[in-house]
Amino acid sequence: MTTETIQDDLAFIKKIVEESRKNVGLSGDHLIVWGLLVSIGLMVTWANHYFQWHASEWLHWILVIGGGWLFEIIYGRTVDRKKPVLTYAEKIDGFLWLSIGITMTLLGFIGIGTHGIHPHVISPIFSTILAIGYFSSGVIYDVKWIRNLAFGWWGGAIIMFIFPGLYHLLFMAAMMVVLQTIPGFIIKKTWGEKYGVN
Repeated sequence: MTTETIQDDLAFIKKIVEESRKNVGLSGDHLIVWGLLVSIGLMVTWANHYFQWHASEWLHWILVIGGGWLFEIIYGRTVDRKKPVLTYAEKIDGFLWLSIGITMTLLGFIGIGTHGIHPHVISPIFSTILAIGYFSSGVIYDVKWIRNLAFGWWGGAIIMFIFPGLYHLLFMAAMMVVLQTIPGFIIKKTWGEKYGVN
């Protein structure tokens, strides 16, 4: 392989990444919605245990997760009509997060529902899964600070694994706000202003 060929390949890859970045701002909406929904769900679950309300946790989590997936369906159809053709990088990233969403939904409902996973470890498990998503997305779009959010998720998972307890719910809710919702707003604002994507 010649030097000229390598340079051409690198230029092509750089072009794909840059084209993909134009629509990164749209992912901010997903992060914001899921971050807010899940953090609220976690706080309600904590309150339910702490104040011993004995309310149905299954019902409110069905509403939370169902609301998130409903948003994805409606938002996806709306955006697909306005959005240009997806780049290969965007398709990879989209399928990555789709698989993460399906995995977490199955673990949350089936894993806990069948007692295959103890509820006390579900938050750190989710935290490690989210770390994979952020690390991979950061690499795909070549955005280091998005990639580095993964270390926050991994660090939080370590803390929750070592020190189990009811506080996990509030801790995870805080992580959802700091490591997902706020970055979602930053991504939306940064790429929205740069490329006019909102």
